[in-house]
Amino acid sequence: MAGRLKSGVVAALRFLVGPVVLALVVALGAGAPAGAAPGPQEGPDQLLARYKDLGNQAEQASEAMNQAQVDFTQRNNDLRQARQAQSDAQRTLAGLQVREAALQKDVNAIARASYMGARVNRLYAVLVSDSPQSLLDQMSTLEVVSRKTTRQIRDFKQTRAAAEKARNDAQKAEDSANTAIQAVNKTRADLQSKQSKLQMQILQVKSVYEAMTGKQLAALIGPTISFDPRLIPPGTSAATIAVQAALSRIGDPYVWGATGPNQFDCSGLMMWAYKQAGKTIPRTSEAQQAGGKPVSRNDMQPGDLVIYYSDAHHVGMYIGDGYVVHASTFGVPVKVATVDGAGPFASAVRYS
Repeated sequence: MAGRLKSGVVAALRFLVGPVVLALVVALGAGAPAGAAPGPQEGPDQLLARYKDLGNQAEQASEAMNQAQVDFTQRNNDLRQARQAQSDAQRTLAGLQVREAALQKDVNAIARASYMGARVNRLYAVLVSDSPQSLLDQMSTLEVVSRKTTRQIRDFKQTRAAAEKARNDAQKAEDSANTAIQAVNKTRADLQSKQSKLQMQILQVKSVYEAMTGKQLAALIGPTISFDPRLIPPGTSAATIAVQAALSRIGDPYVWGATGPNQFDCSGLMMWAYKQAGKTIPRTSEAQQAGGKPVSRNDMQPGDLVIYYSDAHHVGMYIGDGYVVHASTFGVPVKVATVDGAGPFASAVRYS
């Protein structure tokens, strides 16, 4: 027992800290990842460009990991539901089997009586009755026996059919539970892989970030845009509240996988902002694109989500007058940018 407990603990620790340990091994045991440190011929502009590229790659990995986490949670929920369905089906089957066995005794008794020559019809009552009153008594008794026999046989047939259906349901529930277990294990492996990849890319990003000068950092952050909140149309719609919530987080740091309340990644900021309006939207930028109602660029309204890049790995919120608020990359706080300044425009969707 102790050995199994120890194995379970070790397995859990491997799942929870494996990616982090791997990243630390890369950082401490083998030095910074290849290509992380600035090359001898790399100028300030090239270093800044490489940092942006690495940040973009890390954001792609982060969104992929976020989706893997969503999938893993859903597969676990599926597994719990499948196991509950399996348990319910087994209980139903057990109850019906008891009922079926009891009714089987009644049916067997009727069969034995018929085999031994019992008579349960009206003609027989006429033949054996010696008076009108006896005939009425005989027929009344036989009517009760007939109804009971008919009911017993009907109940037995219905119970047997229900038990057969319950057996099939129980088998399907067991198959579903086994399928859910396989899906959970596959998704867990996918999540662990993406966590490891992201941790290594984060090390690369941070390594280059630490090598950048103040001038390069200023160029990375870009100009500060002051957006007048009075440009937001008044109202209590979910979109309006979401815009106000997103703008209230300007200056908060970008952190991979963060969903607030004081640090965010790109899709995490969108989800948090709409949550303040009482509306739930998907976790990742790709899922946010798929879950919203498409709108054209010319018809965008405050609160619409602007999706960037062909693979939809970045997202910002349109706030009006050609601007978005977004969490862009490590080292750059939540800020306002022009629609095109936040990345290559891909599409826009609406959740209000």
